[in-house]
Amino acid sequence: MWWGVAVARELGGLSFGAFMRRATGREAFPFQARLAGEGLPELLRVPPGSGKTEAAVLPWLWRLLEHPDAGVRAGTPGRLVFVLPMRTLVEQVVEKVTTWVGALGLAEEVGVHVLMGGEARDDDAWQMDPFRPAVFVGTQDMVLSRLLLRGHGDARSRWPVPFGLLHNGTQFVFDETQLMGPALWTSVQLQALREQLGTAVGSSSMWMSATVDPAELVTADRGVPPVPVELSAEDRATEVLAKRLGALRRVERLVVPDEPKGYAGAVAEALAGRHVAGTRTLAFFNTVRRAVEVAQALSGVLSGAGAGAGPEVVLVHGQFRPGDRRRLVDRVMAGCAGPGQIVVSTQALEAGVDMTSRVLFTEVAPWTSVLQRCGRCNRTGDDPGAEVLWAWPPGGKRASAPYLEEDLAASAKALAGWEGARVTLREMLDASVVQQKVEYVQLRRRDLLQLWDTMPDLSGADVDVSRWIRDGQDLTGQVAWRAWPEGKPSEDGERFPGRDELCPAPLDDLRGLARAGRLWLYDQVDGLWRRAAPQGVRPGEVFLMDARLGGYQVETGWAPRSRTPVPVPVVGAGTGTVGGLAGDRWSQGDRWVSLAEHGQDVEEGMAGLLTSAGEALDVSPAQCHAALVAARHHDLGKSHHVFRSSLACAAGDAVPPGEGPWAKGPGDRLRHGRPYLRHELVTALMMLDPSSGLLDGVEEADLAVYLAAAHHGKVRMSVRSVGAEGESRPPRLLGVEQGEVVGPVETSDGRLVPEIKLDLSVMALGGSTNAVGDSWVQRMAALRDRADAGPFRVGWLEALVRVADWRASRSYRTDPPSEPPASGTLPRQRAAAPANEIQGKQEGLW
Repeated sequence: MWWGVAVARELGGLSFGAFMRRATGREAFPFQARLAGEGLPELLRVPPGSGKTEAAVLPWLWRLLEHPDAGVRAGTPGRLVFVLPMRTLVEQVVEKVTTWVGALGLAEEVGVHVLMGGEARDDDAWQMDPFRPAVFVGTQDMVLSRLLLRGHGDARSRWPVPFGLLHNGTQFVFDETQLMGPALWTSVQLQALREQLGTAVGSSSMWMSATVDPAELVTADRGVPPVPVELSAEDRATEVLAKRLGALRRVERLVVPDEPKGYAGAVAEALAGRHVAGTRTLAFFNTVRRAVEVAQALSGVLSGAGAGAGPEVVLVHGQFRPGDRRRLVDRVMAGCAGPGQIVVSTQALEAGVDMTSRVLFTEVAPWTSVLQRCGRCNRTGDDPGAEVLWAWPPGGKRASAPYLEEDLAASAKALAGWEGARVTLREMLDASVVQQKVEYVQLRRRDLLQLWDTMPDLSGADVDVSRWIRDGQDLTGQVAWRAWPEGKPSEDGERFPGRDELCPAPLDDLRGLARAGRLWLYDQVDGLWRRAAPQGVRPGEVFLMDARLGGYQVETGWAPRSRTPVPVPVVGAGTGTVGGLAGDRWSQGDRWVSLAEHGQDVEEGMAGLLTSAGEALDVSPAQCHAALVAARHHDLGKSHHVFRSSLACAAGDAVPPGEGPWAKGPGDRLRHGRPYLRHELVTALMMLDPSSGLLDGVEEADLAVYLAAAHHGKVRMSVRSVGAEGESRPPRLLGVEQGEVVGPVETSDGRLVPEIKLDLSVMALGGSTNAVGDSWVQRMAALRDRADAGPFRVGWLEALVRVADWRASRSYRTDPPSEPPASGTLPRQRAAAPANEIQGKQEGLW
């Protein structure tokens, strides 16, 4: 079993056919059974409606849990990450997978999670138990930004954790590749770089699409195109697939005005006139603005029919808050009895949603998109009157946006060739329609290594990873609205947005709002919300707006010109304030915990995690030993006098039961009297001092020091002074003064560390003035670049040290448990905190 995890419930050695029937109630198609027997391929190319989602998830899960060969079970990655191009597809896939896992009786053993931004997220809870078999679903923005150490909507200090975990022991599935843009090449390059640089546990990738050319998966570091798995003659002969592939649709060009002014009304009139009661009409538009305009025009056209007499109009696109989007998609999927339903959408419903329509309208788009859209007309082959209507979008020279005009012209020519004819999806798939090849910037090895450093540059900016994730015109930030009596965020801990508050918004709109002073951005150093400047508007950033000033409408989504007050959703428990650079919320709990006790707990927890990793681990014994040393000593810097004073001050009247030193103490909020103090920097300086003896006998000394320093994600590779620290005398670096004394202190293994005079010179670019030698950056860069270490192995160990620390810290709480115990629990682990509290108490932004 994967990484030593034992699934509590045995399914009794089910064959894949029985496994599929129990999960879905349907028979497996031959190609799905082939994937169960042979494993997931690199490329799966099957038509819409062929069961790609089932083929991606259920064969993998069967191989992990039920394959008769123990070697296959042990070699199957225990985590599957399903990557989608659109946010609206995420909930649909999650619902499917959750239903299958429940039908198999595996809900307690196999997690189903959504990778999202904001506080109180599913992707907090799973990190506390990283070896539990699980399925993750997320958009390419959320997944790839985490794989590039720049997690959108995530705290800077948390970026390394999903990076380290997701790159190791994961089966990636990238669906609907024709919509991925630059993310397609990025996903291929990341798989190639994992193979080149090495991982702690192997990971694989599969790409899925009805239309992908294998040559599109050839990149700078992966030069051989994959061999696709496609439907066989046996698949095409099955009753269900034969009916779907042979389903007919009549093609007709819709004559509408070329100018934007009359376009929306004319299309609305046509849709209302062609709609058939009791069925669904589905209309696709290339931009959100046109989709909104047509939906509003439709409501006006149908208003004369009287309440409840005409079809329901539902608008769905990617610029809604999650709760509002789920409500709209649920309305779409609920059925269309009575007058029926007209669904107006963008690319949001273009792929990945199992729905059909009697009448389908589409603006001309690239041929791959046209095929996906047409796959949602007469999808099951049960409607002989199905028709596809198409039109060239309005707008003159900019009519083709966001696509290339040449691609639209090629698609229009193909559709015009079938004017008045009834065609099958198979005929459309076999048509030769040339699309322009778009050249994107490819992620290279040097880029990935540069991203390893999560410290912002001197201007406070980060390396922009958006060029590897989305087309420039598709880039977004995320906005939440708050009701502020004084018109601005509270300076006493404004709550960070939960994911159900966040609405995607185009960067151009956000920059305009920033110029108008209506946008607030979190200052990751001081821990306060400040007015955003236009240059601070970057992809994936989280912003706040005053709900009274508008910017959003529940029925139409993001609306920057709207001044109607925005309803603020009720946010569940678990969201909380975030801390800046000086924040240290993990240092407080329900009781006093000594450094020795905490060091021992984290070391034992780390040992348990390494044991759970099993025999497939490609990490040397010396590296595992270094991780245990880091876990044992990671908090020794808390013996610093400033930290001790801060802990005592936060505890108030709570008197410690001894002299300490203490790793944890009671209290509500710990703030240091000396700005920006990072105790983990003190730990690193103590370990590097030869007189401490902390690295005696440690073969991988640099790795041990790095893992100890990085356990909060705030001291990693580059380390720089903040604010006026560089001008202070004596010099300071992250609150630590040159030459100040720490110790003596006893470690958890009974070693006495003598008094140490802290030397900051090792953090200078030129190297240390004492026996330490090379500078911190030189040593950490060498560790990152070593063939037997590398970013993925080191990142995995870094994540596990932090997980062990989190779990130990959680064990000191006295809250009653509300979740199953994690694998590899600590020997002295106490009652676990509820999942929502765990999520809300994760480390803050830096």
